[in-house]
Amino acid sequence: MKRYDKLKSYCRMLGHEIPFEYCRSNNNNLPCRKILDCWFERFDIKSYLSENFSDSEKEQIFKPQPDKVSTIFDLIEKAKNRTKKE
Repeated sequence: MKRYDKLKSYCRMLGHEIPFEYCRSNNNNLPCRKILDCWFERFDIKSYLSENFSDSEKEQIFKPQPDKVSTIFDLIEKAKNRTKKE
């Protein structure tokens, strides 16, 4: 699993170069959801994922992210509920 760890690529989310090691483990010990976009030109990333992660892990990696507005509303609701409890 660690054979590509020292390779570096530009991260579009962070805005600078990072090692593959970071990309494969920064999402609660799962790869970043953008791993295919960033590494497909360097090596066969699809095969790497198939060899090292289960179908359920890959589903977790690539599940759609909630949109920002929904996240903001969820945070507001949680804050309201905390205020009511105090």
